[in-house]
Amino acid sequence: MITDKQITPVTMNLSDYVSQLSWDGIDSTVMTHLKYCILDTIGCGIFCSELPWGKLTIEFGKSLGTGEEALIWGTPWRVPAHQAALVNGTMVHSFEIDDLHKVAVIHPGGIVIPAVLAMAEKKGDVDGKSLLLAILAGYEVGCRVGMVSGAIQLKKGFHPSATSGSFGAAAGVAKLLGLDGELTAHALGIAGTQTSGLMSAQYQAMAKRMNSGRSAQTGVYAGSLAQMGFTGITNVLEAEYGGFFSAFAGEVNLEDALEGLGSTFETMNVGFKCYSCCGSNHTSVDSILALKRKHPNITLDQIRSITVHSTTSTKLHVGWDYVPSGMTGAQMNLTYAVAVAFLEGDCFIDQYKEERLEDPEIMSLISKINVIPDSQLDSLGREGRHAIRMELELLDGTVLREERVHAKGSAHNPLNYDEVTTKFRKLVGTRFSSERVEELISAVLDLENCDSIHSFSQLLSEG
Repeated sequence: MITDKQITPVTMNLSDYVSQLSWDGIDSTVMTHLKYCILDTIGCGIFCSELPWGKLTIEFGKSLGTGEEALIWGTPWRVPAHQAALVNGTMVHSFEIDDLHKVAVIHPGGIVIPAVLAMAEKKGDVDGKSLLLAILAGYEVGCRVGMVSGAIQLKKGFHPSATSGSFGAAAGVAKLLGLDGELTAHALGIAGTQTSGLMSAQYQAMAKRMNSGRSAQTGVYAGSLAQMGFTGITNVLEAEYGGFFSAFAGEVNLEDALEGLGSTFETMNVGFKCYSCCGSNHTSVDSILALKRKHPNITLDQIRSITVHSTTSTKLHVGWDYVPSGMTGAQMNLTYAVAVAFLEGDCFIDQYKEERLEDPEIMSLISKINVIPDSQLDSLGREGRHAIRMELELLDGTVLREERVHAKGSAHNPLNYDEVTTKFRKLVGTRFSSERVEELISAVLDLENCDSIHSFSQLLSEG
């Protein structure tokens, strides 16, 4: 049920915003942050192209038919734009290191950027400024839709990146194609009726990785169909019966989508991950690493228990009992993240290799970790969704405590841009030469001066 008696036309308001968005009035800090979002997203995608599900998705994309429209990142292959969006979006979300808007509960980079870049390559006559503006439009719409209902969806078992995210991809493509407000509303309406994505995929299914890719692909379909005159649900977000919010969330405040629209940018609240696991684990990883720094001599055999008091949302999302079932399940599980961070001092690429997932030491420490939901933490609201209190008890009865509300890398405790660039070098350096890595960094950070998107996209190609 929608809470407004007189229903706010959210879909049309967002659509008009997208169609009218221009460089005028956009502070340079917003575009700078967006460029680092693009850099981070590309880094995730290129790195993940060598993962098992990355390779499978690439082969699937190629098998659907050939075309020269858009590049599959990190490869020499070009395919139709909608296939490139699917494959690249899937790869970006394939190692749990893509960007995150905590309140919206979406990873906008893997949804918006693959869709917009694929469509830009297909369109051809696109410069860097147009690309940036379209990506910004997509980030704003995707995050704002997620802010209304993302946390509710997550509790119900939907994956908000796969549901709310589709609107961001559609908005970005609509902006790139130059659609007016009415046609943009049709694009959002087409995207809204195609959304899907279930969180039960998080335990062991490769399908979880594809949720972002499907959102990106939906955006390409939606924008393209709307441009051709295919109609969608022009009040798709706020419709009382069968609308997106009423169907996926229930009672919501529509105004959350419009707060500050045109004057503030939710893109600035998108954070960057420094751990390759679910964002709901990051405050716990921060806490165990802090305890390890403060008490460097503690060993596994001295630990009686580790208790993580979390929000109800975190308990449901990542606080389940860990049973080794593959990399996806390990990356989504809080107890695995805490155990491996304590034992190895990090929670990045090496900690999620297949040979680590059933390691006896890790499993031994996991058996001592409990996650307990705390209603007091729930009272912190959506900004405090990741809040935790950690208690590490030693065999001698000593109890060590640490707590966090905002993780390192979040909007409230951000990575600096040098750290984002270092992460990019680590990821892309596994695939490309150091010269190519530096060339890519320079190209992304100077994207507004790029005359042709084709010269930029070539830098993402293998070889």
